[in-house]
Amino acid sequence: MPASSAGFGAHHEWGTLREVVIGISPAEDFVIFEEESMRWMVEDVRDFCRRNAGRRLIDIDADWAKRCERQVDALAELVAREGVVVHRPERLRDPERTFLAPNGEGAQIFPRDGMIVIADHVIDASLRLLCRQRERYGLRPVIQQMVQQRGARWSSVPLGSPGCVDGPFLEGGDVLLNGREIYVAISGCASDLAGIDWLQALLGDGYRVIPVALKSNVLHLDCCLSLVKPGLLIWCPEKFIDGLPNALRDWDKIAVSAAEANLLATNALILEPGRVVVDSGNPRAIGELRQRGIDVIPIDFDGPIGYGGGLRCAHHPLLRESVLH
Repeated sequence: MPASSAGFGAHHEWGTLREVVIGISPAEDFVIFEEESMRWMVEDVRDFCRRNAGRRLIDIDADWAKRCERQVDALAELVAREGVVVHRPERLRDPERTFLAPNGEGAQIFPRDGMIVIADHVIDASLRLLCRQRERYGLRPVIQQMVQQRGARWSSVPLGSPGCVDGPFLEGGDVLLNGREIYVAISGCASDLAGIDWLQALLGDGYRVIPVALKSNVLHLDCCLSLVKPGLLIWCPEKFIDGLPNALRDWDKIAVSAAEANLLATNALILEPGRVVVDSGNPRAIGELRQRGIDVIPIDFDGPIGYGGGLRCAHHPLLRESVLH
């Protein structure tokens, strides 16, 4: 059935984007965080976080904080110009701002991870990083609107343990949609098998939720894989343990290096099949896409990428037009 029949939902990564939530990044709100599970960060950024945890980014590097704000707002403006309805999270206030984050650690740039949309389900995710648990409160007004006006079905993954030992953990950056196959990464940094089991039980026998094994220093699946359109993907082979899921192995593949993947060359915003927004700092990936006839819109996004999140991380589809077979 078309995802548009209920005015909500998504079945694939590449369906025409009609409605979306894009993060916010008020420069004065970004507070640096550091937790044990952050081994996925490149070493210089991890050191920066260790030294400055609990401090506002604007007080340490005002240019970086303001660049994040400016670039996220520019993304929202670009997507709106493309005719997509754009929602933004509600800015957190106390006590939500400091829930599990005494200094207000974190930001609201990356709505991809705190929610998951599959078919007509909208899911509150369970994240390993404690300080990110409260991001759901900024997303809640959007989710409630989708439930009340669009017929979305709302569920919440049970929260994992505060010590990040016992799940379930299930994060939106790990979840890629390919019709009735849903891919979820397992690296030890984010989602886990208990989260996969929970998702399979929610979706039922009509879906196969397939675990994808990644190296232990990879945060999310979208840090090393993008399904650009049917038959075309971008991936970083070095970050996979057992390769791609079987259904993707015959696709045309653009391979990127670990260094390119760390600059989030696989992390794009797909407007429709054959039309994507890509960070301008990944020229080789842009060239490879254009050689295959993809209309690429480059945009500067190095501010958020410097903190580990790219263009896919910064948005979550609420409505993609595609057909589930």
